[in-house]
Amino acid sequence: MNMIKSRILDRYILRELLPPFFLSIAVLTLALFLQKMFRLVELVTSKGSTLAATGKLILYILPGFLMITVPLSLLVAALTAFSRMSADSEVTAMKASRVSLYAMIRPVFTFAVILFLVTAFIANVLAPRANSALKAHLFSLVKSRAMVGIEAGVFSSTFDGMVIYVDRMGSLDDMQGIFISDERTAAEPYAIIAKQGKLITNPESFSVTLDLQQGAVHLPPKTETGYSLMSFATGKLNLDLQQGLVRRKESAGRDIDETDSIELLRQLRTARAAGTPSRGAEVELHKRLSVSYACLVFGIVGVPLGIRKTRTGKSAGVAVAIAVILVYYLILGTGANLAESGALSPASAYWLPNGLITIVTLLLVVKKGQEISFGITARLGRWMRRLRDLFRKGPGKP
Repeated sequence: MNMIKSRILDRYILRELLPPFFLSIAVLTLALFLQKMFRLVELVTSKGSTLAATGKLILYILPGFLMITVPLSLLVAALTAFSRMSADSEVTAMKASRVSLYAMIRPVFTFAVILFLVTAFIANVLAPRANSALKAHLFSLVKSRAMVGIEAGVFSSTFDGMVIYVDRMGSLDDMQGIFISDERTAAEPYAIIAKQGKLITNPESFSVTLDLQQGAVHLPPKTETGYSLMSFATGKLNLDLQQGLVRRKESAGRDIDETDSIELLRQLRTARAAGTPSRGAEVELHKRLSVSYACLVFGIVGVPLGIRKTRTGKSAGVAVAIAVILVYYLILGTGANLAESGALSPASAYWLPNGLITIVTLLLVVKKGQEISFGITARLGRWMRRLRDLFRKGPGKP
């Protein structure tokens, strides 16, 4: 009979978790997509990209977002569900029926383990493959002119920090009258004027280069009487394929986010054996593992935080979730910056926040469990009080 009641309770709590979980995933993922949305809309409306090609871009970007939104959504779901049950006195009814906090946590922990496995698969396998496929897809868009956005007689600002103007253009291999304003390095901006040029693509390295001929580079004036001018017969200007659609990395670790964790671990061992620098691979590996682990603690910590004595409702759960998320990612971001600069080891940078939130979670569960548990916790408390009274009285005393 108790087993049947436990299953009914587990199914009920799980049903309370699912709606806010999927709603949170939708809202958080949409929020992350907003920073990419303008670029995607521009691809469709002004650069000639098809809806199918843009849809592929969205699918390739999505796994990277889910790595972040799944743990956060689980925290929001647990807090929202238990805040609602507390406000409606359902937790009080469970306490009156001698249901302990640990029994309430059981379905949440099961759900968290499932999401942990899903997030681990996304972070270690799916997201790296999606990043590689995204780069290949961007390259195919460049070859179809949709991504480049260079049109005759139009100033194009497709590439961050650059403005490109072409007077006449038969194709990407035949451009006449080229003007380029390059302000990617704010301290040393310059302008390039070339008689003709063409776009060179490298399928192996996914690089795109603008090959210029018969031109000149105009540098900012150093004095009031003149400025520097350098002429060239041929010149090459590298263009950034991934501008605005995928995260940027330093050149030393450009391909790390496209390598699955098994291969990354193999590269890390090889680099350590050879004595070569391996910090980039180590940082990426610990980041993927810590993101997966966050699902476990985020789900569990939401239960004691959501249970309150006052009638606060769902909004309080969302507010607490936002506070926990801000603190967690503030510590995580600080540690990640220290790890990338070499001031802190990657393991310490990514596992210190998880260690802190794990300790806080255990303390909250134990504290809240003592308040509402009528099982072994209460009995242990009575035994401890009896022993304390016995020692205070001393042997032989009545």
